[in-house]
Parts: sequence; structure tokens; C-alpha cells
Amino acid sequence: MKHNVLQKAMLVSLSVMLIGISAVLSPGKQVSANADSEGDAKRTLKVLYWNEDDFNMTYGDLFSKKYPNTNIEVVAPSGMEAIKDYNGAIQKYSPDLVMLPPYHYQQLSKDKKLVDLEPLIKRDTYDTTTLYPGLLDELKEQGGGKLYGLSPKTDSYALLYNADLFKKYNVKVPSDGMTWEEILNLAKKFPTKGDKNSRIWGLSSFGSSNLVMDIARTEGLTYMDPNTLKATANTTAWKNVYRLASEATKSGVLDEWISLSGKNYLESSSFIMGRSAMKVASISQLQSLQAAKSGVKNYKPFTLGIAAGPAAKDRESTGNFFINEIFAIPADAAHVDAAWDFIKYFNGDDYAAEYYKPNNSNNSIGAPLSRMIKEYSGYKLDAFYKLKPNLDSSITNYALMNKSPNFELRFRSVVLKELTQVINGKKTLDKATAAIQSSTQAAADKLKKAQAPKK
Repeated sequence: MKHNVLQKAMLVSLSVMLIGISAVLSPGKQVSANADSEGDAKRTLKVLYWNEDDFNMTYGDLFSKKYPNTNIEVVAPSGMEAIKDYNGAIQKYSPDLVMLPPYHYQQLSKDKKLVDLEPLIKRDTYDTTTLYPGLLDELKEQGGGKLYGLSPKTDSYALLYNADLFKKYNVKVPSDGMTWEEILNLAKKFPTKGDKNSRIWGLSSFGSSNLVMDIARTEGLTYMDPNTLKATANTTAWKNVYRLASEATKSGVLDEWISLSGKNYLESSSFIMGRSAMKVASISQLQSLQAAKSGVKNYKPFTLGIAAGPAAKDRESTGNFFINEIFAIPADAAHVDAAWDFIKYFNGDDYAAEYYKPNNSNNSIGAPLSRMIKEYSGYKLDAFYKLKPNLDSSITNYALMNKSPNFELRFRSVVLKELTQVINGKKTLDKATAAIQSSTQAAADKLKKAQAPKK
């Protein structure tokens, strides 16, 4: 009898301990001891997303195959509601899962409006060892020290180079962590003479204004403070960017080729056709190189090298990095486990196998996944994961876009106009820099005046 009483007491104590552990793992909201225990029961997952059809095509259909007993309810607010005010949309619709741009991830994390994922990761012994470590660190940093979300796709870039051209012209091949200035100096070591349709180019780019933006993003520069609307386009760092872009254009090392679609895209690309030494690109370029082998008549493949870069001045990070959707769980979500299963799947090995499957019609391989793989299309991918991403400039530019979608377009237009005059010798770099600053500030002042409350 005493033995039975003792057994019952021990069971009660064990139950209390388990409840306590659960509470510690998820303060303010208890999480079931095993996420998979809901696998056989019907459950609901309410998702906040901009378009139901797009969600199902990209995520919903795949997830339903993995979890057929989960009923997905997509909340798709009309207009721009979810984009401009995620906090308000979460309060209105009470979703279990949201996909956030970095700006809103940062804001909601700061306000403690999201579930900390690390206790769930620990509870389920979820493997994060092959997740892009630099991205995890950046998501924690933007989350104020806690991991409130995961992003399956990382729009990262690397420096692709034609090793055969480097050997032919006796130029030292690129190394990991090179800055834009070093890359452009390397490009100048290749010949600049010859017909533009047959000559060799040092670097494939898309014009001075685009190069300016690429360099600025890499170094984490922004042209305006989104809070004060004060232009910041005339700093020493910005002036150096204008100088690099204008000098590179003037030197004739840049192939300012404009992309076309289909077969013309392959045959018009100097890099794909082996006539450009370098190109900064995503893994979609690897697909194009493979497609050229079978899609272009008499195509001559070349030895491809891939280096991590371009890097910021610290040689370890880059701001030229984008993520569009960070998967997160609102703090008051009713179905945390269902949302966590969704996040686990789309950041896991099973989804990676599906995503990288050849001729997968559901996905265009334009960005590598945060779940790292060793190679794709026969090429090693480690260079795409070596640099630490910095989302600060991306977050600032998003805030500016919300102020006015035309800001960046206007800025690019002014940069192109002014640098063209510098390249043609009609204006000094100092005067062009002053003009860019003045024009940018004028646009900001016009916006402030339009948004000022009328008296």
C-alpha cells in the first residue's frame, strides 16, 4: 500500500517537473512536450500572407504533403495592409505564422511580439549545424540577442570568375574576402581593346549607377536617414564609391550588358560565353552555365572559380545580401507547434532536397537556401556562405521605400546623370557629389512638405 502511494507521489512530482520545464522553455505560453504528438490529430495553422494562391504554390502544397492533417488557413489582407503594418494585421487576424521582411522582424522583435525559437530548437533537438551560421548570427543580432525567426532562402552573392582567362593573361585569381576596389583593380589587368561583341572584359556589370548601388550595399551605406529624411550621399565613403564606379566605367573594363531572356540571354552574356573574367552573381548563374552546355551551339565551357565576395572593408561581412521572408510565430499564436513544424520543414533537409531537385517547376533557383549544401549543378557553394550578412542597409532602404517608393529610382537617376558627366570630363567628382547630395535632399524636402499637416 505504502509502495503504491509512493509511486503515485513520484508520478505527481514528475508531472509537476515536466510542466515546470515546459513553462521555462516557453515563458508565457506552454509548448507541448512533443511537437510530433499532434501529427495524427487534425489541427489548424493560420498564416498571414499577401496572396493565398502564391502561398499555396510556394509553400502550402508542399507542407500539406508532409503534414496532411494540418488545415492551412491563409489570411491575405487586401491592399498593402500586411506590408505597411504587420503589427496591426497580427492584432486583427491573430495568425499562428507570419513571413516578415527584415524591417518588420526587427521592429516586432524589439517589441517582444514574437516567440523565441531557441527553446523550441532545444526541445526538439532541431539540427542547426548546417544552417548558414552568419545568417543565424545576424537574425539574433536584429532580434536583440534572441532568435525570433528563420529564413529559408538567402539571396547571397559570390564572385564568379573564369579561371582560364586568368591563366591566359597571367593574372592572379581572386581570393575570398576581396573588396570592390580590389576586384575592380583586378579587372583592369585584362585587355580593354577590341570589338565590344568579341573582346575580353574584366568584369560584367550593369552600368555605373548599378555598380554604385552594389558597392554601397556591400559596404552598408545608405543615401538618406529614413527618420530625419536628411540626405547622406556626400560622405567620404559615398564619394569613394562614386570614384570607383566612374573610374571603372571610364577605363573600359566593365561590360555593361543588359540581360535578355531565353536563348538570347545565354548567347548575349559575355561571362557565360567565356569573354568576361568576373561577375558578381547568385547561384542562378550556375544554372545558366549548365544550360549553355546543351542550349548553345558549339559552346565552349570554361573552368569556373568561385570566391566569397565582394566583402565590406572588414573582409568578413557584406551588406549586399537580401532576405524577403523571415518565418516567425506571433507571441499570442494559438497553434505554436503547427507553426514551428512549418518553420522546421522549410528550413530543413527535406525541403532542401525538394528545392534543389532538377527541373523543379515549383521553384526558381535564384537564391541558395539557408540550409547549406555542398554543391549545386556540379559547383561547390561554400563561397556563398562564407561572409557574414549585414541587414542594416537593407532595413534602412525598406524604411525609405515605405516613405516613398520613388526615392531609390530618383537617386539612381541622379547618380547616372552626374557620373556620366564625370566620365565625359564635363564635371569634377566633387561637383557631382555635391549635386547628388543637393538633388537627394531636395526630393526629401519636397516629400516632407507634402506630408506635413495642413494648418
